[in-house]
Amino acid sequence: MNAEATEQNWSEENSRQFIEFADVVFPHRAEQNALLTALVPAGVDQPFIAVDLGCGAGLLSQALLMRFPHCRVIGLDYSPLMLERARANLAAYGQRFEARQFDLRERDWLDALPADVHCYVASLAIHHLDGPGKRALYRDLATRLTPGGALLLQDLIEPTTERSWQQYAMMWDAYVKEHSVRVTGSLDYYHTFVRDGWNHFATPDLEFDMPSRLYEQFRWFEEAGLTGADCFWFWYGHAIYGAFKPEA
Repeated sequence: MNAEATEQNWSEENSRQFIEFADVVFPHRAEQNALLTALVPAGVDQPFIAVDLGCGAGLLSQALLMRFPHCRVIGLDYSPLMLERARANLAAYGQRFEARQFDLRERDWLDALPADVHCYVASLAIHHLDGPGKRALYRDLATRLTPGGALLLQDLIEPTTERSWQQYAMMWDAYVKEHSVRVTGSLDYYHTFVRDGWNHFATPDLEFDMPSRLYEQFRWFEEAGLTGADCFWFWYGHAIYGAFKPEA
């Protein structure tokens, strides 16, 4: 994503764009949210705390709150605009949702979280960390998970070959072009998607978007003490994957 940005390479204009057209440009978003929440290792009526890293406008948090009526979600995001929209979108859930500002690259926010988090989730956030950053984050999150808890991610995955890069770029471009017309009746969102370089596989910004390969992340999960690492859903470089903390 190559638009003008802040020191973190993300501006409030980027946030506004994301809120406006994320459902069009990110493939099968509702399906991904439904599957990720179904993977949470908890009964429907079980009370627990989940933390949504990079919660954006709150769609994944909302999916958790809807599926688990006794859970509480802490949504973290860097963007004040995203947090404002998440609070507005989830106001009906009252104290079950709490929005906090954070910087994913730092660690101070970890110490402010409850000690009994059962699930960490993230959608299109973790790829903003490089490999060592992801590895350290997984270790930090694993130590703060309750036994039987989970780390579940929706994110971009680094291709392993040039052919994969090309295929992922082509399929994402085609999806957004078709979906833009089907949802909005025009190609406006598609043109914005292309103009501003949102297709990582076509116009990578490797200083900001740093996806890692799945097998590397599975190894980092294992090193952190998590088990059962798997990829549960995959679509041309977009994946749902994660791992679980063993029961005590």
